Amino acid sequence: MTTYERTLRASAPDARGYRRLAPAPGEAHLDRQGRGALIGDEEVLVTIAQLSDLHVCDAQSPARAELLDRWADPDSPIGDVIGEVGTYRAQEMLTTQVVEAMVRALNDVRRGPLAGAPVDAALVTGDNTDNMQANELGWYLTLLDGGEVSPDSGDPTRWEGVAAGTNDDDRYWHPDRERSDLPRSRYGFPVVPGLLDAARETFRATGLDHPWLAVHGNHDRLLQGTLPSASWWARIATGSRHVAALWPDVTPQEVLELVAGLDACEPEALERLARGRTVSVTPDRARRATSREEFVAAHDHPAARPPRHGFAVDGRLYYRHDLAGVRLLVMDTVNPSGGWQGSVDREQFGWLSAELGRADAERAYVVLASHHPLDTWINDRGDPTRVLAPEMTALLAGHPSVVLWLNGHTHRAEIQARDGWWEVTCPSLIDWPQQGRIVEMLRGDGVLRIGCTMVDHGGDAPWSGSIAGPAALAGLSRELAANDWQADRPDHREHPPAGRAHDRNVVLTLPDPWPDPPPPGLLTPVVRRTHNSSHGE
Repeated sequence: MTTYERTLRASAPDARGYRRLAPAPGEAHLDRQGRGALIGDEEVLVTIAQLSDLHVCDAQSPARAELLDRWADPDSPIGDVIGEVGTYRAQEMLTTQVVEAMVRALNDVRRGPLAGAPVDAALVTGDNTDNMQANELGWYLTLLDGGEVSPDSGDPTRWEGVAAGTNDDDRYWHPDRERSDLPRSRYGFPVVPGLLDAARETFRATGLDHPWLAVHGNHDRLLQGTLPSASWWARIATGSRHVAALWPDVTPQEVLELVAGLDACEPEALERLARGRTVSVTPDRARRATSREEFVAAHDHPAARPPRHGFAVDGRLYYRHDLAGVRLLVMDTVNPSGGWQGSVDREQFGWLSAELGRADAERAYVVLASHHPLDTWINDRGDPTRVLAPEMTALLAGHPSVVLWLNGHTHRAEIQARDGWWEVTCPSLIDWPQQGRIVEMLRGDGVLRIGCTMVDHGGDAPWSGSIAGPAALAGLSRELAANDWQADRPDHREHPPAGRAHDRNVVLTLPDPWPDPPPPGLLTPVVRRTHNSSHGE
């Protein structure tokens, strides 16, 4: 359901700060000046359903590093210094159900809510998997293409992740353990008997009705989104030991050094991490790290619409795709040498420059797509010639065809005005608010308009207390995400990842770079008139 029709708002917190979610009135569309936004009788260039950062997660994998996340908790002595770690979430065992609920919601959005034109395609802007594992890759593709999903690994008879009742670490949420833990006693998290078994149940994924295009993210290529798969840590994934806690006498300074070393992909940091206390888990070959070639090949199957979900025939992870009235240029911003931030290599930058020159000559409207937003292009690890934000900014400034850039990565809804184009960043499906976005582009009277409308997934709202089926489990996941105890929520306001009003339901405008009719012999974009369904706020 779009948030123009209905939003979700948190109730007043209970004694421990836990908040339930409830339906609330829809959110009207604004322009960036805060006035009411009106879509008139304009030509529709394209309508795109965007979702990002699915983080389809094997929450039982021993290659995860949940033990580091507690150092960002409110009571951590280094919480203000370490910043966001992001290696553990209470709701992480429910990612497949959340994606299924979002697929159902997007399938219900047949037309753009502002202009009323049919949705042309969905765009999935990276971090489709959480830890580049083969089983996660299979789950993600089946969720979007349709088919049977069995979100389980290791021992088929029981849950072996950190949420298991047999785990005595009180920093984790144990939904059905008799003895309480910190999330329950300090933050009011619920007791949910049977949840871990319900999370492992096989279900039939609906699959997107729309054709969908894939984008490569750092979690799709790097372990924990940071470490190259050539690291010996990749062998941990298929092994029988899970590092559950750091060494007993660890100091806060040692933790800071460890996290910095992991961010820098230092082998010594991995060795220190592996010296922590381990627990036994059931080995599973399906958890193996995938190669770049395997990731691309998995998208190449007879049911894929469009072929290979956009990826190039030669295996490149960047490509051009002409979609309705726009030219989509998809970039691969993952640095294979490691690191969670973005950049592109020289070969790809040359391709992009040539494509933009061609688009200018052909008077095309270019929509860029990538995982990383422009401001995160700061990663030249392993190759000082990689292209970072300043050089990319300079390139785009010389090409009037560029009008929009769609991306993700930050897990935040955000919209920024750039020099002649707009940057639209989509939130994630693992953190609050677990939303996607409908993007409509129109032209008329020398102006381009870009309508953005947030979409809530189809999970139960409010959560009913049931754990029967994906909709109920996705509703619980969203409620848990809204109660993330590490989130900065002054005065119990919305989480920052949901963005501000002008980052959500908005109409953006910019001058049409091609307002005049094209010269003879030059193809015009495929356009459609508005469907006369504008709600005209």
